[in-house]
Amino acid sequence: MNLLMNRDVKKFLVGLLLTLLAGAVVLQIAAYVNAVRFKNNMVTHDSELAGYLEQKHPELSAEIQSAFTAVKSSADREKGKALLRQAGYRYSTEVFLVPRANGLYRLNAVGCFIFASILGAIVLIISTSFLKSHFRIIDEYSEDIARIMEGDVSIRLPDNGEGSLPKLAASINTMTSSLYAHIEKEKQHRVFMKDILENVSHQLKTPLSALFMYNEIMRDEDEQNEVILKFLGKSVSELERMQSLIANLLKLARLDAGIIELDRKDHSIKSIVEQVAESFEIRLKNEQKTCEVKAEGDIFYSCDREWMLEALSNLVKNAVEHTGPGSYIRIIAEETPVIVNISIEDNGEGIHPEDINHVFKRFYRSKFTQDKQGTGIGLTLTKTVIEMHGGFISVESTMGKGTKFVVHLPNLQNCKIQ
Repeated sequence: MNLLMNRDVKKFLVGLLLTLLAGAVVLQIAAYVNAVRFKNNMVTHDSELAGYLEQKHPELSAEIQSAFTAVKSSADREKGKALLRQAGYRYSTEVFLVPRANGLYRLNAVGCFIFASILGAIVLIISTSFLKSHFRIIDEYSEDIARIMEGDVSIRLPDNGEGSLPKLAASINTMTSSLYAHIEKEKQHRVFMKDILENVSHQLKTPLSALFMYNEIMRDEDEQNEVILKFLGKSVSELERMQSLIANLLKLARLDAGIIELDRKDHSIKSIVEQVAESFEIRLKNEQKTCEVKAEGDIFYSCDREWMLEALSNLVKNAVEHTGPGSYIRIIAEETPVIVNISIEDNGEGIHPEDINHVFKRFYRSKFTQDKQGTGIGLTLTKTVIEMHGGFISVESTMGKGTKFVVHLPNLQNCKIQ
């Protein structure tokens, strides 16, 4: 990846380079100033030394002058070291004990600190400005991507310019356009399927009604023939199953097409589950089964009552179909600070372990329940409705002991921050 393709990176690197060049120039000037200062200190020191010797030994004035201008040998240096060593003046002498060296050190230390602080501050400001600008763009991209993920596929990220970020924005825009096209195509497909199902159902209503009427006529014509009555009963059962399948297919198609808007209002969960239980009262009595409803207090939840009735009815219907005479069904509604749970439990035959992960799949039919008359879309419809309310369904079952479906609905009113 070529970093210089990014305009912001180029501006940052140019600014940093200019700062470093300016620092190098300042260091050169400081080095020259220090050299001049050191030279002046040496001249001052030698002047003081010459003056001191002149006052002590005025007769040696000429020798004192030549001492500072003549070429010295290594022997002169060694004799001088030995002489000064006797006075405690040597290389190991601490800097602070030599006033001029100590002053030069302090001055250089202060100057270096000020220079390093200023240079560091400039580099920090340039780096912070670059990173702030860079991450501000990244944060804006993140917010736009989050909105795209929430469904606003009309958003387009600014992709004008050079560098990695505009390239990333262009790639995201391409992906968003593709996603938008895919969503539109999927919507059209769903609407197309809904229209087909509606047309088919409309065409089937007339022959279904006619078949129901023919069955009633044949039942009235020969009430004594048990064989005919038996087959007429089976015919009615299959027609009712077909009618239920068509109705559920239409509901599922409307949900899939996204044309259903929930009419959410606060409703009593206890009232809803009691209405569900009452709708199966005659069938449960005829099949010698019982249904018990338990609802703790007055639980109110914002939902579409008709669709919630549909979802819970499918769960109870599933329980009724998979239990035998003498069995029980329990509907229990409970509320916690963050969730409302509605469980439908039975002591029926249970779900085979191979089926437990497939029960919500559309048109799924277990090889272990071929004798049942289900359509294979009731649980799918229920799952879709509950998810439209923001909840989910869990299931647990033991073969021969029963099954328990639990609808989990988020209690958004209690989750709000006060």
